[in-house]
Amino acid sequence: MRILAIDAFRGFTMILMISSGFGLLHLRGTPGIDPIAAQFTHADWIGMTAWDLIQPFFMFIVGAVMPWSFEKRLAEGTNPWPRVLKRSALLLFWGTLARSIRAGRPLLDVINVLGQLAFAYPVAFSVLRQPERVQLLVACGLLAVHTIAYVAYGSPWTVGANLGESIDRAVFGKNWGGHYATINCISSTANVIFGVVAGQMIKAGALRRLARFGGILLIAGLAVSPLIPVIKKIWTASFALVSGGITVLVLLLFWWLCEVKGWKMRVAVMVGANSIFIYLFHEIMHDWLLRTAKVFTGWGTAYSTPAMLVATDLAAIAFQIWLCVWLYRRNIFFRL
Repeated sequence: MRILAIDAFRGFTMILMISSGFGLLHLRGTPGIDPIAAQFTHADWIGMTAWDLIQPFFMFIVGAVMPWSFEKRLAEGTNPWPRVLKRSALLLFWGTLARSIRAGRPLLDVINVLGQLAFAYPVAFSVLRQPERVQLLVACGLLAVHTIAYVAYGSPWTVGANLGESIDRAVFGKNWGGHYATINCISSTANVIFGVVAGQMIKAGALRRLARFGGILLIAGLAVSPLIPVIKKIWTASFALVSGGITVLVLLLFWWLCEVKGWKMRVAVMVGANSIFIYLFHEIMHDWLLRTAKVFTGWGTAYSTPAMLVATDLAAIAFQIWLCVWLYRRNIFFRL
């Protein structure tokens, strides 16, 4: 069974991801553009932008579709664990391969969204059949463990001196660009479990409860933020809660648009139908797409002008969306 609101939300998330800011970053300094363009960059450390929500959106949606993905197998009594573990391994493999190709060398990179999902997916599945209170206790427990470990180590929210970056230096001999930490997978798993809870509420038709759930997550995150800052780079508990709450509320917006107002959002649905494919395609081919688009956008004016840079970005976005539409209309779907 397909849920149009979730499919459209997934596609919206993927379009945001491949957009690279819709070219607005090339117009920084233009009056009226800066505040909008700033939302397409990650917060330097403390705080949150719209761009910081893409990964939480993606991970939440993975959890939200799980009640439907495993419904038939669970009803038939089939053991889903082989499929779960296989998908987890494939997520890690493809995420690492994509990052290695982009880096131009073999790279065990487990901070990307697929690497993080490789850990989160089996954990979320393990609580799929549990009561809602157990699911939420597990999610909150993961956030508590993550927070306590950071605080116990000392300098918990300091760039370069926190637990996550110290572990990466010890295990990998380096820190990841942007100060991301591998153990983000512990706290980001909570967002996948929030998705599971939300999906089950939608399945039960409990939309008012879903709205309360989103509001509670958002308020809880803001309430603890004076003590635990909202930091996406190390996925603090407050970031998980605030981003989880916003995600639920955005999902409700899509539900209202699709189920109440009757919007079909065909393009978003078609892009979302091949979410893993377009994520990998974008990771691996984005630089090549920009070079190719330049052939058609840079002929009349110096390529370095903002207008041509914007046109090049938009051409690359349009091609990726067209590719997803082409695949959808031919019933070609890539699954892990």
